[in-house]
Amino acid sequence: MKTMIEPGVRTRAFADQAVQAALEADWTRALDLNTRIIEGNADDLEARNRLGRALLETGKLEEAKATYAEVLKTEPNNPIALRNVARLATLIEHKTKINMTKSKTQPRLFIEDMGKTGILRLINPAPPHVVAKYSPGAEAELRERDGLIAVHARDGELLGFLEPKVGRRLLDLLRTGNQYVVAVVSNDQQNPRIAIRETLQSPENAQRISFPGHHRPAETKERAYIKGNFFRFGSEDEEGEDGEETEPTASSADDESDPAVDEKPLAIEVDDDDDDDEDEADG
Repeated sequence: MKTMIEPGVRTRAFADQAVQAALEADWTRALDLNTRIIEGNADDLEARNRLGRALLETGKLEEAKATYAEVLKTEPNNPIALRNVARLATLIEHKTKINMTKSKTQPRLFIEDMGKTGILRLINPAPPHVVAKYSPGAEAELRERDGLIAVHARDGELLGFLEPKVGRRLLDLLRTGNQYVVAVVSNDQQNPRIAIRETLQSPENAQRISFPGHHRPAETKERAYIKGNFFRFGSEDEEGEDGEETEPTASSADDESDPAVDEKPLAIEVDDDDDDDEDEADG
């Protein structure tokens, strides 16, 4: 006897598969799965937002714009749709080709633990149509440039610079053997941000913490920067979530504040005007 699967169960299964496809940067599959969900439930706004991301990643900019517009018809203030419509308008106006996200999303990169990860603002960022080419989660890399640290996309495009004080610290750690991975957190021209995670600490830096302001007692464990909506939508999180907590910082009489580094656990693309400080003392 054939077992009937309830439509809701099937939709959830497709949604889980669509999220996994986005995490694996399999945009063709993500496009197909989200289309199937919408065919069964035209009111599924999460699926439409995910579909918009898949269309955007595959270069179908006009179709992506129309998909996000459908979301806004039902929910005019949907932050994900609004943000991506603005992004698409910039890309279309400048006839800019999207840089498809090809690498798998690394959730571990966005986990803060023991001062190994920092979310940093970029200064002197590239023009909006350049920054807009790269989606949250896209890999980036750090390069030295005239005593500063420049942040480049994997294709070599310059995205911006780290604030000099933060850059000098990381530059010294890099020169003495530390290694880091980098990814785009926000492509918002007004507040572009990246995540940097220490992947290797050299013996010479055994007593130094990459991001002192993110240092917390071991018993507090870890905290995720990415919230569920990043994976559900394959893009930005909701704006101004109530669940955000303030990160405690290490205190010292010699600590210096740095407004270029965030202490809060940030979701992808959360707009945040707070100038949270980072301690710059060596651990």
